[in-house]
Parts: sequence; C-alpha cells; structure tokens
Amino acid sequence: MPSRFNHELVTRARLDLNLTQEQLALALGVDVRTYRRYESGDVNDPSEGFSLRHASRRRILIRLSQELGLAESELLSEAHPARPDLDVTSSWVARFAHAFPRPPHFVGREDVLATLDAWWQASERTPVFALVGVGGSGKTSIAERWLASLEQSGPCAGIFAYSFYDDERVESFAEQALHYFSRARALATTGDALTQLQDLLQQSPQSHLLVLDGLEVVQGNGEDGSGFGRITDPALRRLLRCAARGLGFSRFLITTRFDPSDLAEWQGAGLQRLKLEALSPADAASILKEWGLRAEPAVLQELVERCGGHALSVSMLGSLVGSFLASGPGEAIQRELERALQPSSLESASRDDPRARRLLGVLGAYARALAPLERDLLSRLAVFPAGVDVGLLEYIAQAEPALAGALAGVGSSELVRSLLRLERLGLAYSSNHGESYAAHPFVAEYFQSLLAVAPAAIHSLESERLGARLDQHHASVAEPELLDVYEQLLFHTLRAGEAEQAAQIYLRKLGGFPELGLRRGAMSQGARIARQFAEGGDPARPHPGLSAPRRARLIYDLGLYSGALGDLSIAARCYQSFLELMGKAGNLEGQATGLRTLAYTLRLSGALTEALDLVDSSIACAERADSVAERVRGIALQARILHDLGRADAAREAFERARSLEGAPFGRRALWEAEHLIECFEFERAVALLEDARAGMSELSWQGHVAHSRALLGFASLAREPADLAVARGHLEAARRWVTRSGEVEMALRCLELEACIAHANGRVQVAEDLVARGRELAENCSFGWFSARFARLGAKR
Repeated sequence: MPSRFNHELVTRARLDLNLTQEQLALALGVDVRTYRRYESGDVNDPSEGFSLRHASRRRILIRLSQELGLAESELLSEAHPARPDLDVTSSWVARFAHAFPRPPHFVGREDVLATLDAWWQASERTPVFALVGVGGSGKTSIAERWLASLEQSGPCAGIFAYSFYDDERVESFAEQALHYFSRARALATTGDALTQLQDLLQQSPQSHLLVLDGLEVVQGNGEDGSGFGRITDPALRRLLRCAARGLGFSRFLITTRFDPSDLAEWQGAGLQRLKLEALSPADAASILKEWGLRAEPAVLQELVERCGGHALSVSMLGSLVGSFLASGPGEAIQRELERALQPSSLESASRDDPRARRLLGVLGAYARALAPLERDLLSRLAVFPAGVDVGLLEYIAQAEPALAGALAGVGSSELVRSLLRLERLGLAYSSNHGESYAAHPFVAEYFQSLLAVAPAAIHSLESERLGARLDQHHASVAEPELLDVYEQLLFHTLRAGEAEQAAQIYLRKLGGFPELGLRRGAMSQGARIARQFAEGGDPARPHPGLSAPRRARLIYDLGLYSGALGDLSIAARCYQSFLELMGKAGNLEGQATGLRTLAYTLRLSGALTEALDLVDSSIACAERADSVAERVRGIALQARILHDLGRADAAREAFERARSLEGAPFGRRALWEAEHLIECFEFERAVALLEDARAGMSELSWQGHVAHSRALLGFASLAREPADLAVARGHLEAARRWVTRSGEVEMALRCLELEACIAHANGRVQVAEDLVARGRELAENCSFGWFSARFARLGAKR
C-alpha cells in the first residue's frame, strides 16, 4: 500500500518549535513555495501517495526528521485508498486558491450583485460573465462579496476562485482547478491540465463556478501587437472560448480591466458583459461615513463629486479622513482635502480613466500622513505586484541604509504590526492566505514613485537572496521543484537591470528551449520566461539590454514555445523578428534556420505554397552560407511539403537527395521521411527508420520528438495488415503522456487523429466521429489548417 506524507504532524511540530515557514524552508535548503507543498499535503498524489522516487524528496525527508526531531517513520504513514462508495457529487466546499481581499467597508452595488444573482439563477444560462471596469472600481470587492453570499446559500456544486494578481502562472491555475474539480482522483491521461479540466467540466452534470479575478494580468494591453484584451496564453484562451460555447453546466465569472476580445463573438449569447459604473453619490457618501467622516450632507456631496465616484478613491479618502484628519481643526481638514483633491495625472492612470486620477491626490495626502516606517514599507511592498513575504522585507531591513530606508534594523514582529495597520487602512492586503502582502496596483504605482532608490536596487536584493540560497545548497535545476525558484531569480535579475545575467540564467541554468521545452515540456513556463525578454511581450521589440545574438536566441525560443502552444501567429512574428536580426548581422546560416522554421509554421497553418517558397529560400541561404546541415534540413522539409501538395515522387527524390548529402535521417528529418513512407504504404521501411531514430532521440531525452515518433508508429501499426490495435494503443498512450506534460497542440492533434482511427478500426464509430469533431474544433481554434484538412478528410472517409 502506498505511503502518505504526514503533513499535519509537520505543521504541529513547526508551531511547537515557534518556527516560521520561511525559517524551516531555509533550514531544509528549499524555497518557501516548495516547503508549503509539503505542509499543505500537496505532495501526496491521490493514487500513488507520497513517492520517494526523487532523490530530492528523500533528502528533504531526512532534513525534516533532523530539524523537527521526528522519526522518519512518523513522517510517513500508510495511505488508505478512497472509499468506492463515497458520493463525490455532494458536499462541495468552495476553494479559494488565493484569498480575495475583503474591503474594510462595502456599501451599495446592489444592482450589480442582483445582476450576478440573476445570471447565476437563470434557467437559460449564459456560460461566461465578464465584470469589466477600470482599476480601483471595485471589481474584486464585488466578486468577493457575491461569492460570500453564494457560499452562505449552500451551493450544490463546486466553486473555485483564482487571482491572477497573486499568481499569473496559467499552469498553476490549471493544476489547482483540475485537482479541485477532480476531487483529487487520479485522471486518465487525456491531455494537458487545461484540456483535462475542460473535459471534466464538459462531462459534469453539475453547475460548477470558476472565478478568474484580474484576468487583465494575462491579457494584451494593445502594445504587444497581439491585440488589446487578447489572452496571451493560448491554452487559457481556448478554455474560455470553449466556456463561452458551453462547458457542460459550468460557468465562469471573470473580472478584468480590458474587454475580453477573444470572446467578443459570443457577446449576448455565451458572454454577458457588465461595465462597472462609478459609485452612486449616496453609496459613496455612505462609505465616507463608514470610515468616520462626519460632515454636513452638502460637504459630503461635494467630496463625492470631486472623487468622481471612483470606488478606491472614495475609500482612500474616507480612510485618510477617518484615520488621520478627523481629530484636527476643521480648517486644517478642509485645506488637506483641497490639496488632496486637486486634479493630478499619472500616465497609466490617465489612460485608464480620468476619475482614477483623483486617487493620486488622496494618496499624496496619505503619504504625508503616514509614519516614515509605514510609508517606506509600503513603497518597498509596491515593488512586488504579486506580493512579498515578511522574510524578504526583513532581509531588506538588514540591507544598507539607503535601500532599507526607515525599515533599517526593524524586526519581523514590528514589520508584521505595520503591515496589519496598512491592511486596516485599506492600503495593503494579505495575499496567498496571509503568507504574503501586496498593495492595490494603483496604490503600489504611486508609492513606488516615492522610493528614494531605483526599484531595480530592491529587485537586486531579492535576486541576491535567492541566488545565495541556491548556491548554499548546491541546488540543481534537475529537481523539478526548483524551476519556479530559478524563474523568480530570473525575474528579479531582469528587473534589477541585469538583462544579460538574466539571459544566462535562462540559457545555462534552465537550459533554454532544448531543456525546458523539448525535454521537460514546460511550454507555458518557457513562453512566460522568454516573453519577459521582449518589451511588452512584442517579438518586434527585444530587450535593449541584450546583445544582438542573445536577442535573436530568445526571440527564436519564444517562437518555438508559442508554436508548440498553438499560437502560430505569434510564432510567425517571432521568426520574422529573428530573420530581421539575422539579416542585420549578415548571418546567412541563421537566416536559413529562420526561413525554414517560418516555413514549418506556415505549413501547419495550411499555407503550403507560401511554405514551399520560404523553404526554397532557406535552402538557397544555406547554399550561400556553405552549411550542409542547414541545407539538408531545408531539403527534408521541402520534401515533406511536396508530399503535402500531392507530389509524392518529387518528395521521394528530395528525401534521397538529403540522404546523399548527410546520410541517414535523424530528429525531425526522420519524422518527416517516416510520415512520407507511411502515407506511401512503405510500412516496414517507416518502422525501421522510426525505431532507429527513436533510440537515438531517447538517449538525448528529446521527449517531444520521441512522442512524435510514437504517434507515427501507432499509425503504422494500424495501417498494416492485419492492424495491431494493441500496439497502436500502446504508442498512443506513450505519446499522450507528452501531451499531458507539455500541452503541445500539434501532438495533441496527432493523438486525437490516431485515437479516432483506433476507435473506428475497433468498430466504435460514434466515438471516432466525436474524436474527429474534437480534433477539427481544436485545429480551427488554433488555426492549424493542415490538421483541419486532415480531420475533414478523415470525417469524409468515415
């Protein structure tokens, strides 16, 4: 029977020893996020329990035993399987992946709450509700209040709430949501986490609710060339588009500053959108009274009008007056209010909404009223949008005086007291269930401007702290838990102004695309990291602090990740930018690579003639560069495209020409030629080629290519006489494991096609038709025209 990690015992032991999570994590030699997975029990797999296959887990177990004075046998217990008779459709408890900040005073918004109630209770249900409003208009507060009332009414199904303000990682959202809605049961390997979540919701007979707060964090702002409001992560974009069409009985509530342009075509059908208006004068006046402002109705009315009904401005004004000015002379209060409410400007705020500019004057008055420790604490907190733990603030307090400011020499207990006071004032809030603290984006933007040092210097401190921890424990990125730590280190190094050093972390420590993408399948994480090196995420604007070769490499990698995730338009823009950089450098070999990769991308989109022209240009560049390797790769892709165009004999000649130049094919060359052989009914040659190439690719841990070879071997097993369904299914399951890990769209489509063929060969016609329909839908959503045509032909045959 599998073992279970006793996380409850660890928590009790840590508290008995009066240790913080940060202190124990440091003693164990791991980052806090990794330690929290142990204390929360997330390391216990629903089906396998606590596995000790990884050396890092064994090491952590030993250190925990030593640090807490517990026997290893106490830390591990026997895991009992889930009861088969347990009704998993009842007793749902709402899951907040992040605690939504509760406003000190919530007044009004009855019309918005009533609209949300009507949306939820309607018999003809609209799957997606978008609450759209400027920053500081109260979107999160409304969502929090509505969810609280929904919980009290006893929902019959699951509620999962996630904040992208606290964690912008889409893969984190996917994993936590999947774990929640699956009731921690083991799932069949049918695709990446978001695809599995989509399938789970589609099949559920219950009306689940998913709340995505702060979606604008993962939306385009109009500066990156991808379109205003467009969701940057392709997998999340597909999930929400599927949600708008209908995912079973489940519904989504999203809050965002930007209209979700990806869902615009479902407006009035699958999407209900509510533009959040300003507070009514009566509600705004009530908030001021709740904060303790006592004044004549006419004075209150004037203040409300001058705030413009902007929710955060009204709340901050009430907090300021109630906490600092109410006890002073009336004339002093009036002067301070006049000063606070003078029109001000801040570029990003003025783009967002003119009403939000009023907030800046109020925050200026607040900055003058706060004690130096609170003001400097808030200004340093503001450097970290997703929040910061007390350990880092204490580390800053121990830095040189210029960096520490009024925090110099202050201990953790006093820092916590000050943070709690800022929270009571409505200037900060605890995030990640009290483990860190953050400020509202507008508040953070203003107080960060008060820093006496550049924000880069603060990021440099965190970079230094993370680097020292990794160096001290000789941490290797080979341990999966450390990928997030290295990403944090890279982020802070980049924000510290060390772009070249950040690039080295990505290329050397994380291994770039060959390691993160091809071997690990961490496509979403790789794309997020590579996007950091482009201004505004725009491939045409690589980071100016990078050398030309580094710019080209990072933009090229971003194209590889984007293509793998199904965003062919962004991938094409990346390769075009790469080609411009190679052209300026006069690098013919690099131009040959860029032209060939762009040709492959256009081939997937279905633009075969344009792809053939590009690959011809790639071969010409390779010949001028006298690069045999680039020339051979170009000829192999040329052969594959010729086959796509129905010119099988010309394709055969091209493959032979490539062999004459560089011998037996390997890598993608082998895959392209094997696919050609299968479709020409030369199964024995195809299988021999694939098996030989697969052995070499496995040695190199090129898992993406290995999965591709398994899919092709599955097709070959089906096409033989007689068809070997068992072998084909084995290859399908092996290829699916890669899709689960990576979310690679091309491989997901290949697996759907292979599964449909297996189902039909097995006489399961309806299943085959459903799989073909799913494949066409995915291909069309991602503009994979080549696969759209294949599924159309497959459907016609059936």
